[in-house]
Amino acid sequence: MIELATRHYLQGSSQIEIARDLGLDPSTISRYLKRARDEGIVKIDIVTPIRPNVELGLRLASEFGLDRAVVTELPPDAGADPMEIVARAAAEFISDQLRRGSRVGIGWGQTIAAVARHLDPGVVGELQVAQLAGGLADAAPGTQGHELARRLTEIYPDSRVTYLHAPSIVDSAALCDALLADRSVQAALATAARSEIALVGIGDMTPNATLLAASHILGDDLGELLAQGAVGSMNSRFFDVDGRPVEHLDRRTIANEWADLAAIPQVIAIAAGSAKAIAIRAAIRGGTINVLITDEGTAEAILA
Repeated sequence: MIELATRHYLQGSSQIEIARDLGLDPSTISRYLKRARDEGIVKIDIVTPIRPNVELGLRLASEFGLDRAVVTELPPDAGADPMEIVARAAAEFISDQLRRGSRVGIGWGQTIAAVARHLDPGVVGELQVAQLAGGLADAAPGTQGHELARRLTEIYPDSRVTYLHAPSIVDSAALCDALLADRSVQAALATAARSEIALVGIGDMTPNATLLAASHILGDDLGELLAQGAVGSMNSRFFDVDGRPVEHLDRRTIANEWADLAAIPQVIAIAAGSAKAIAIRAAIRGGTINVLITDEGTAEAILA
């Protein structure tokens, strides 16, 4: 316990790094560190945080009823990409949540892809990974749900993946009904609904938004979504400024329902950029998100 506590608290090694060095599960390291605190080997003083990003996180969590809000500091380099900084923080947070055999539902998009690039390989294993939504028609390479699900199984040994072999948004309700009647699609959605952790991004309604561009939502459909008050999307489903579902495309959407997401114990939303502030605020109001990971500028815009 003294050795582990010294490495973790004094030398700054993470539980994941210590676990990897010693060939142990991170949960074992966590238990030893807890014993060290319980037995008085380690004593911790909690000091009122003075960093703006910590205070922002506490304010966000308190105001919106979140379990946790992780807010990254502003990058010292004005040219740095906020999404990459947020993705690194998200990867660290997610790694701490994973346990051997965890059931993980994963969305799609550039933000989730960035998170996957920063996850530490080999920390735990035997994950059960499932897609939360179908695929996109014209997404950038590496951002599709099935690609990200496969990436997790490559990072964490002996993991298994359940693919959702269907588009996220199809041309007609009849086609959607036919696909949803398929047993493999039903099984994939049911598996995703049993996830313990869900990783999702939040999209806005700008033309560059991944769902709008990659699913060819144009013309009448886009106009109707805006007319019904859509300000953003999450897991291929749209919502208004109060977080209420905008149902225009629901009869053509193949993804887990809002109620499915709400039933998952930990839904982690990762989103960066103050342009998304309205969409993020609305998504939180919808009541399905437990954890938000974002940057300082976006957090300030959400609270404003």
